[in-house]
Amino acid sequence: MHYFKFLFYELILFGLIIIANYFYDSNLNPPFTKVDVMASIVFLPILGYLLFMLIKLFKRFDNILLKNKIILSIPTFILSALVIGIIFSCFDIQ
Repeated sequence: MHYFKFLFYELILFGLIIIANYFYDSNLNPPFTKVDVMASIVFLPILGYLLFMLIKLFKRFDNILLKNKIILSIPTFILSALVIGIIFSCFDIQ
């Protein structure tokens, strides 16, 4: 049961990181302007908080070995990217 909880929480966090990165990248344009700086100022604390939550999640499930967490994280990230990609392509979000 701990593995399923870990995978579910990780799937949500990876999905949020991918979504935040997608919208951040869509706001950046080749000439680096003040808008790009403001977008970076807003994005970096959000990304930092999500990564902090991911590290906190790793520490919370201390009964799962670190090797198993890393092995489970790779397919979870791929699955999260696929789900987000399918959702964005179905709803044509740009």
